[in-house]
Amino acid sequence: MLQELTHILQSVPGLTPELWLIAAFAGVIAWDLIDRSEKGSAFHAVTAGILLITSWLVIRQWKELTPGFLFGRMLVIDGKSLYFKLFVLLAGLITVLHSWLTGRKWSGEFFSVLIGLILGLLVLAMAANLLTVYLSLEIVSISSYILTAFRGDRKSAEGGMKYVLFGSVSSGLMLYGMSLLYGITSTLDFLNPAFTRALVETDPLVSGTAVLLAISGLLFKISAVPLHVWNPDVYEAAETPVASFFSVAPKAVAFLVLMRFLSVSLVDFQPVLAVISLATITVGNFSALWQKDAKRLLAYSSIAQSGFVLVGLTAFSELGLQTVIFYLGAYLFGTMGSFYLVDVLSPGRSRNDFTISGFDGLGRNQPLAGVMLTIALLSLVGIPMTVGFTAKLFLFSSLWDGYQLSHSGLFLTLFVFGLFNTAVSLAVYVRIPFALFFRPERAEGQGIRLSPAQLLLGAILTVPVVLLFLRSDWLFNWISRL
Repeated sequence: MLQELTHILQSVPGLTPELWLIAAFAGVIAWDLIDRSEKGSAFHAVTAGILLITSWLVIRQWKELTPGFLFGRMLVIDGKSLYFKLFVLLAGLITVLHSWLTGRKWSGEFFSVLIGLILGLLVLAMAANLLTVYLSLEIVSISSYILTAFRGDRKSAEGGMKYVLFGSVSSGLMLYGMSLLYGITSTLDFLNPAFTRALVETDPLVSGTAVLLAISGLLFKISAVPLHVWNPDVYEAAETPVASFFSVAPKAVAFLVLMRFLSVSLVDFQPVLAVISLATITVGNFSALWQKDAKRLLAYSSIAQSGFVLVGLTAFSELGLQTVIFYLGAYLFGTMGSFYLVDVLSPGRSRNDFTISGFDGLGRNQPLAGVMLTIALLSLVGIPMTVGFTAKLFLFSSLWDGYQLSHSGLFLTLFVFGLFNTAVSLAVYVRIPFALFFRPERAEGQGIRLSPAQLLLGAILTVPVVLLFLRSDWLFNWISRL
């Protein structure tokens, strides 16, 4: 007992950023309850400060803490978990700045729920036990449901309800799969060698079914087909900064847990993942072709991008896993930059109307913002001179290496169809730049004027897209040391 108490006390420093966020969560709620006056930008400034302090605490952990398990193997702290914590905090900071610079005014509840969502993602990034995976994922889900419906109109309420219904089904499937795995292995610690041995000794059909059910909640979060149906409606219903955060942070952490879980299950998941990734890329790209709303187009784009990340998991080599992490880093800037610039350039933003035709001619009115949006979108295609090209090059290289080692037709099929879908995605992403620069300007777009601060944030999000193409080794060398 004394040894266990000592281990718990020794584990507390590993949760310093999370404990700070819990205190901040309570503090923001108390501040809003005590002071009911109009605070305007104060909440944005305070929340940005909270996230910056949390980032500093995570960086201190990176320098001071020894990798290992916390709280009796419930959590694990290592290079990957700290990297993804910083990833989430950066996405959260961009979301707050996006909301701030577009003049959105929220009550304290919005920021407290956002902090709660980020807290859940930080814990999920360290989860080493099926119980902590489920609990942290539920914190993330409930917070996401609230943020989706926070605007309070009919459209956001409908989107939030759809999110709740689909999320409840995936959560139930995941919990059932976890219960099966516990019955098979007699442990919830999926990083324990005993967990892997028990799965290997079980009939492959039984263990494979249990693993597939257990990861269904993660597949739901990354919007993999067939658990993608909620995505376009939720992204369209939610406020643009919220949709931008949804498209990046929860997906990235879900991929981390998926990598950890599949690396120890030793179930032959590659055929299933290959089918899911191919279906996800194809459905995302071809559905995006027919969209008339920019936010729905970006929603289907996020589905297709998740499929490309799954390609790296299908290869499941050391290079493949490093490529997945690199791809997610590139994806953050391209996607959040696209959402932000679409938001500030849209004439119908106040009505939550992001029709693509509304961008006609705006590139001539706001050339700098138009060029930045074009760069961000072309990065999502994978055009040279953007980091998206480097990410896709690494991705398909890892897949080709897997094919050369195994000579599996599965890898070759995925390689060919992945390249085909990349070509198709060009037709998706050039629609907005074409409207910006090659169509006559509409009257409603003439009044759009971007402030220097708005242009600065756009530059902060798009400059790394080009810089990381020129010096991709900066990010990849860091990832290789995780």
